[in-house]
Amino acid sequence: MPKIDIPVKRLFQQRPADWARYIQPGCRAEWVREFKTDFTPRKESRLDSVLEINDPEGLYLLNFEPMGYRDSSLPARMLRYRSDIWEATLNKGQGTPSIKQVVMFFSPDDDSKVQSLNDPGRLAYSYDVIRVWEDRRQSVIEAKLVGLYPLLPLMKGENEQETPEQVLRESIAIVQEVEDEALKQDLLAGMVIFAEGKFAKDLVKSLIRRDMVMQSTIFQEWAEEEGAKAKVEDICEYLDVKFGASSLDLQKQIMNISELNILKRIVSGIYKAGTIEEAQAVILGTKRQ
Repeated sequence: MPKIDIPVKRLFQQRPADWARYIQPGCRAEWVREFKTDFTPRKESRLDSVLEINDPEGLYLLNFEPMGYRDSSLPARMLRYRSDIWEATLNKGQGTPSIKQVVMFFSPDDDSKVQSLNDPGRLAYSYDVIRVWEDRRQSVIEAKLVGLYPLLPLMKGENEQETPEQVLRESIAIVQEVEDEALKQDLLAGMVIFAEGKFAKDLVKSLIRRDMVMQSTIFQEWAEEEGAKAKVEDICEYLDVKFGASSLDLQKQIMNISELNILKRIVSGIYKAGTIEEAQAVILGTKRQ
């Protein structure tokens, strides 16, 4: 899971109306509510990033997809998401409501540059795209879209000659005005994650110190994910050195484990394994606990 998914998912859940108003200018907060369904798609989908917008001119669903990596097959995936949403509404006897699908890119490097599928005479499908770096910080600030504040460093400022430090200081100052301390820490933690994709990490960490985000659920989840990645790398490196190519299947198993506690238990036992079979037993035994 790309690390930007962590702040986006949490802030989308906390402040869905902010994202809806950013994606769909003119949308009012009181129109926005969570799209609820018990339907579970057979493949991974994004029914958890769908909002129901009760616009007086007509109800519609908003399907939001944040993208932190390049994916040439994105149009096909977005079409599948639309199908999954309609399958859910059809199962509930709600027909096929209008769906507005929006993909949000956070960096030019992630932009797939494709947003449609076309089968002449049979299918003409497309979705909307937002490129965060093309938008201005001031528009988000003036609209008080608090849930979007972590994205401020990625956006244009009024002064095109501003330095990275000026960008970060201005963005941090806006977040510091938020009165809810828990939300403020989440916003700053999210800002760290986004800003490190654009600016020098040392600069980001010097301005948003660890003590400013320690209690953030976003920071804690991010730290656990980073810890899990490090454990996976350590275990795979050990298996490769100890058993060589014969450990490739085991390494693939390890790469599919994301729970830090399980990885820690594997680490405590794997270094005692003298054979590939013993290493396999450690991994299987730990996963079953």
